[in-house]
Amino acid sequence: MIIVVNNWKRKLKSFCIILFAIVVFGATLPVLSNIINNQVPVVSTWVKDEHPSGNPMRVEKEEDKSKYDQVLDNIVLKLQNFYYND
Repeated sequence: MIIVVNNWKRKLKSFCIILFAIVVFGATLPVLSNIINNQVPVVSTWVKDEHPSGNPMRVEKEEDKSKYDQVLDNIVLKLQNFYYND
């Protein structure tokens, strides 16, 4: 059985254009959502979830602090001590 399709070249061309548009939209969707939300969308299986250890004294790793951050921390601690002493 042979099926004859009229204007098959035009129909194949339009199908390829639509398929290309869908692929491009699917590839740019994560980038667009990143721009809108300022976050990178990830699939939950890509990243291992960190469960709380239950240790209240757990300290996060600190990045190198600038001189400004160190001075600001010292001022905050001095103000706290000033108000706690009163």
